[in-house]
Amino acid sequence: MRRECIILLALTTLMGCSSPSDVSTGQSPSQPAQTTQSAQQNDECPDGIIDWVDVLKINDIQYSALWNESIPVEENMKGDVVGEVSYQMDGNACSNHQMQNGDAAFLEVGTEVFEFIGYDSDFRVIANDVIYEVNENEKAQTIGDLYDIEGKVVGMSLRSYFDGSFITDLKEEHWKEFLDEYLALEYVGFDKVYDEIGNEDSAFLDIHLEDGTSLRFGYWTEANVVNPGAYASERMLEIIEQYQ
Repeated sequence: MRRECIILLALTTLMGCSSPSDVSTGQSPSQPAQTTQSAQQNDECPDGIIDWVDVLKINDIQYSALWNESIPVEENMKGDVVGEVSYQMDGNACSNHQMQNGDAAFLEVGTEVFEFIGYDSDFRVIANDVIYEVNENEKAQTIGDLYDIEGKVVGMSLRSYFDGSFITDLKEEHWKEFLDEYLALEYVGFDKVYDEIGNEDSAFLDIHLEDGTSLRFGYWTEANVVNPGAYASERMLEIIEQYQ
């Protein structure tokens, strides 16, 4: 039950985090972007009604939609086509469906997926005029490999675990040092670190990017674990404890 609560809170309040491959509600944990849910009756599935997270998978990378971003997608933000949707899960797949390349929760078959100019396509792409951000990439070795944000960050802030409300901004010298440590962490995936979290509440941190968007991730300070799946450094812990 605790694990499912983490999932649901993350799905409704967070953005820019990672998730394991099963993307229906109540399955493996997720730390992703704002979600759109759709109840669909499928008589062939044992569970019947499924609420899907708005996800997409291409080139062995799984992405989540950034529905809570205020920046509209313009044509000049799109680069080359990097993939195309070949299967729509909503109305077709059961909750135990394992995503394959070309799968999308809500995007129609044939929808083209574009580069987001200014970012590596391993990090962000555009489809149906919506920004999608990575939440799982097995090829990534470090958090920096997962998130193409180096040189694009303008600040960081701390938010409430309970409702995501703003608490405070980090001082520039602190967020810069924290970010250097964070991007260098070994990415092991959330499943690897989940068992160490237990019943602990996390802090939420926003990384603010120069384009006006942000990444939000959880930090379980007692276990010294961060999303999207890494063991934090002692210096990172020292920095955050100053603000709690």
